[in-house]
Amino acid sequence: MRKAYQYGLHRAMTHPHDQHVTLDKAARDCNTLAKIKKEETMTINRRDLALSALAVSALAFATPGLAASADEEAVAKKVEAFRLAQIAADPKALGALCAEELSYSHSSGKVEDKATFIANATDGKSKFLSIEYKDPTIKVVGPAAIVRFHWLGEQEMAADGKKVSTNLHILMNWQKQGDEWKLLSRAATKL
Repeated sequence: MRKAYQYGLHRAMTHPHDQHVTLDKAARDCNTLAKIKKEETMTINRRDLALSALAVSALAFATPGLAASADEEAVAKKVEAFRLAQIAADPKALGALCAEELSYSHSSGKVEDKATFIANATDGKSKFLSIEYKDPTIKVVGPAAIVRFHWLGEQEMAADGKKVSTNLHILMNWQKQGDEWKLLSRAATKL
């Protein structure tokens, strides 16, 4: 039989061979062994806490957002390239930006396919002096992107030199085809 040493009712009894084992409930003559767990306190200052919270939130929110923002950025570049191609009346650039299935709707209600749109946009009957896309929004949904903006444009007619201003609301739908974003449809509403 093992010998236990008692130091008094206010202190626990200790097993002679194990420094980390005590008898609990010694005051009530209970012989149940319990291990003493020594815990170290961790000191955290506000800066460490803020940095760790920032790191966790960055990981939680940045990962899905990175893919969306990369696609949104790619679409934004295509939209700007399209605006510049319209100003320059560049058929090659417009053709590269548009999907074969393009449906291009004007504010007058006239609808054009890709070939007709490019032919009419580059026929020289008018020249854009300026096109501004104000307040653009881009929302990527899977392989599609919905783009909206306020169009302010001014063009000069070749026949008589008359300047015409346009104030439109534009809705564009871009589709990811392979690795490229292509303009699939466009609709305009007069403001």
